[in-house]
Amino acid sequence: MPEIAVLQPSSQLPATDSSASTLKCKSLAETSVGQHPTPLFVDDEKKTAKINELRELVENCDDFVRRSDDLFLSRFLICCDWDVQEAFQRMGKLFKLKHDHPEWFINEPLSSYKHILKRNVKFVLDKRDKNGRRIFVTKMCRMDINESPATDLAHLDELWCEFMLNDLETQQNGISCLLDMSGFSIKSLRYLTPSNIKIGTQKADLMPVKHMEFHVVNSSAFLNTAIAILYPVLSKQIKDKVHFHYSDWDSLHACLGKEALPAQYGGTNGTDFDYDALNKQLLDLEDHYSNLVKFGYELKPHVDASKYKKFFHSIDGAKHNKSKHRKSLLESELVEE
Repeated sequence: MPEIAVLQPSSQLPATDSSASTLKCKSLAETSVGQHPTPLFVDDEKKTAKINELRELVENCDDFVRRSDDLFLSRFLICCDWDVQEAFQRMGKLFKLKHDHPEWFINEPLSSYKHILKRNVKFVLDKRDKNGRRIFVTKMCRMDINESPATDLAHLDELWCEFMLNDLETQQNGISCLLDMSGFSIKSLRYLTPSNIKIGTQKADLMPVKHMEFHVVNSSAFLNTAIAILYPVLSKQIKDKVHFHYSDWDSLHACLGKEALPAQYGGTNGTDFDYDALNKQLLDLEDHYSNLVKFGYELKPHVDASKYKKFFHSIDGAKHNKSKHRKSLLESELVEE
């Protein structure tokens, strides 16, 4: 029985037919999770074999229903240079993190996250950078620690990363993260608790992205304070990929190009962000996200749910707190109106 080092394997798993669990698609819009058409790499027998090998390991790793379509598995294999065991261990560590800290991962349908999406703190541009990478923007000025706890920001990251990584071109080319520090408030330093830093960096390190770079613009004195706190605990892998451009657009364009950026960053892609259109990229895929909710939270039919009573109690508690927080925000908005 294959075993993920950080999770106990199931002792009564039914036999799986790995040859039947394949999916061909190149983008999230074409993906239907749970369906198994022809292989993603139909003309590459070696890659197809590695995907099937990884699928068998994943489907037999523990008691939970796990996502195992080709496009999901390929993101880990590409990230790990097609080393099946390395990809499997990376997935196992991510599964373990989700099991131990479910409140940091999405566990509700997409409709439950519309209230944080509309704050436009994080979003993905409609055009790629000059290296074919998706551009993932974070606007620090739109963060409000009173409205968005650290877990909300983690959910936004996961929602948008799912959008980006369910695309083969992005898996191969990578992601450019554009961090706009203008308006960064000293109150936001309250996000940087030891626990938040530990879990957030673990999740970032385990994200299956082969190429990811961070481009910081409009930095401020407050940012220097944040860096002094955060930098020592960042992995070397992340540190080496952070680039500071301040307000030097020529420096930014040398890395990303101008065509995907709006005029506020010296680019040629309009004068500003069309937030409604950018969020619509994700909101149009509500059915896809609804299908994802079961993975890592739904047990296989033969499993005794009482074994995971504490785990599901934690999830229910997180959902209750999230619902209470949303209700409080809505009441505040109504009072202001």
